[in-house]
Amino acid sequence: MTIYCNREIISAFKDVEFPKTKKELIQIANRMDDLSEASNIALNKLDDKIFKDLDEVCENVKIVCDREIHDALKDLTFPATKYKIMDYVRSMDCSATVIQTLDDLPDEIVFKSIDDICK
Repeated sequence: MTIYCNREIISAFKDVEFPKTKKELIQIANRMDDLSEASNIALNKLDDKIFKDLDEVCENVKIVCDREIHDALKDLTFPATKYKIMDYVRSMDCSATVIQTLDDLPDEIVFKSIDDICK
C-alpha cells in the first residue's frame, strides 16, 4: 500500500466538509488555480468512492512517480526511511522536483521498496 499524501493536497482540502465523492473532490480541485498538475493527476487516480475525511483521501492518494523519480531511487538499498531516501537523492544531485516530491513522504514510515512509495 502506498503511504503518501502531499502537502498541497492536505492544504487544498483541509477546510472541506466531508464526506465527499471523488468527483466532488476533483471539482473542488479544478477551481483551484494553484494546484499542481501532479496533485491533479493523483486526485484523478483516487478510488471511485465516498471519502469520509481527509485522512481517507490521503490513504488513497498515490504519488505520481515519473521516470525521473524511478531513476533516482532505482539503486537505493531498501528498506529505507525518509531520511535515508532524502540523504541518498541529495547525494546523487537529483533535481529539485525529485527532492521536493520525496520530501513530502511521511517521516515515521520505513519503506520496503519503491512500490511503497510509488504506484
